Amino acid sequence: MLKRLKQGLRIAALAVPLALGGTAMAEAEGLKIAMVLPGPISDNDWNSVGYNGLQAAAKALGVEVAYSENISDADAERILRDYASRGYGLIFAHSFSYGDAALNVAEDFPDTTFMAGTAKELAPNLGTYSNPDYQGAYLAGMLGAGASKTKTIGWVGGMPAPNMLANLHAYEAGAKEMVPDARVLHTFIGSWFDPPKAKEAAIAQVEQGADVLSAQGVGVIDAAIAKNVFALGAMTDQNHLGPKVVLTSVTWDLGPLVTAVGKAVEDKSWKSENWSYGIPEGSVKLADFHGLDAGVPPEVLKAVEAKFEAIKSGAFVVPLDTTNAE
Repeated sequence: MLKRLKQGLRIAALAVPLALGGTAMAEAEGLKIAMVLPGPISDNDWNSVGYNGLQAAAKALGVEVAYSENISDADAERILRDYASRGYGLIFAHSFSYGDAALNVAEDFPDTTFMAGTAKELAPNLGTYSNPDYQGAYLAGMLGAGASKTKTIGWVGGMPAPNMLANLHAYEAGAKEMVPDARVLHTFIGSWFDPPKAKEAAIAQVEQGADVLSAQGVGVIDAAIAKNVFALGAMTDQNHLGPKVVLTSVTWDLGPLVTAVGKAVEDKSWKSENWSYGIPEGSVKLADFHGLDAGVPPEVLKAVEAKFEAIKSGAFVVPLDTTNAE
């Protein structure tokens, strides 16, 4: 443990109340759930969503959970293997880039269930889960293009993983539905967590005319504040990071999915497949506008709301496009 602390890793077991009250840990023979995350759980973004989902499942199921944050791709296999060897029956590899590590460890621990974020390859005991925030990205594109005065909006993300590509293309499609001649700028910064680089990329887009930015990485909102343009947050309600510029956020509640997977493992009904909870399941939403919707044309807000309801009911299905961006 001391060695890990010196390496800058943080592993924490969380005590949760049992069904009848108290703060004791769940019994050792019960299900234990672990999650490995690529960044800090305080990022108000991808890692916060994972951590909050894990906590929600702990409360709902009354089980012991643990997590490791700031884990590099190179260290992921070692950390996953450590959790499996310590008896964690369900382990979430919460990154688009942990798939190979999870596959390797799953082969050596056939009685442990693994879930990897958007894994390219599955195994009998390795499933995957996707972040269908591309459904919300379509709405964000509509909103961004409708709110833009320049007809130019921006998008800054980490790396061109399938989920990010789906988000980008849906954002573009939503923008084009609202404003057919809208221009959508996009940048992949080549890292899942590099705030200075994300801010630099976003500022470059503003200098090219973008006056609304989709913040698919930490640092974009800082650019929006610096340049006084609108930002559309991601994963959590990020308005508190820029109260005057974060118009709304596409939020993702991972709690229902982690809870459902945990329950399925407990009752032995779990299947190796892609688990996806989006707008129809109530997991992807648009956050409150915090009064900033006053700066958006009413007809745009009405169109976005109508599209949200159409997606929720199944009347409209957002295209899932994961092709490489040009």
